[in-house]
Amino acid sequence: MAINNGPFNFTGSFGNIRFYYDPVLKLNIASGKAIHNRDAFWKNPNKARCWDLVREFGGRSKWASLVKKSLSDIGHLMHQRCFNQIQASGYLIQQQDEIGINNLRSIVVNNDPGLLLEINLNECNPFSRALRGNYKVNLSPDKKTITLTIPGFIPSKHAHWKTNFYAVRFYLVVFQISDMVWNPVTEKYEPVVSDLELFSQCTVSEWMFRNGIPVDVILQASLEQAALTLPGTTLAVALGVEFSISAFRGQPNVKPDSGSAAIIAYYTI
Repeated sequence: MAINNGPFNFTGSFGNIRFYYDPVLKLNIASGKAIHNRDAFWKNPNKARCWDLVREFGGRSKWASLVKKSLSDIGHLMHQRCFNQIQASGYLIQQQDEIGINNLRSIVVNNDPGLLLEINLNECNPFSRALRGNYKVNLSPDKKTITLTIPGFIPSKHAHWKTNFYAVRFYLVVFQISDMVWNPVTEKYEPVVSDLELFSQCTVSEWMFRNGIPVDVILQASLEQAALTLPGTTLAVALGVEFSISAFRGQPNVKPDSGSAAIIAYYTI
């Protein structure tokens, strides 16, 4: 891989070289394309263990994709490559499965749900730097509603950004994550419970202007149906914080890459 500093920049392929623009690095990249014989790989019995590893990687990718879709409401507060962080967490969870199906390990979140809290959704703007202070998360008895409280929140003290900011607001997301297992019939990794990513819920707070006045923040987000009623599911809570650097006619003006997010709580069966 090399950086293309030539007079001509384009996207596409030329022979075995691929040219593309990396939106994260903001650079034009030229990289070689590997040539593989797919049929030879899958028909070679000496590659049997490699087959399993490739399938497990595919399962992790599918799991990570569903988790990221569940967080689509705060996608603008996450790093463009946070998918890699989610997938890395899936790898650690998958390694803890000692049973598996046909030697293919499942992603059972309940084996180590704490790994969800270690996912870095924004490596350039870590959540721990953006929000400082104590917050509490509670699940209602009917397992539908998540309540977030931040008592005595002071914007000028507990919210931090790399530049001076005008106002700040919060996003509360509640969603369910399904375990991912190998289906020997379809020969694919599939979620234990399908379509959970479609039912995530998000609540956005009002803007809070930067000042030294304490305010008790209370946010609630509710699922349509009770969570944790089906085996192989985990309830998770994510919190996003967004900053407005300026204002237009007294209204906060939001620009891209002006916030951060993190998974802050989980509940298991």
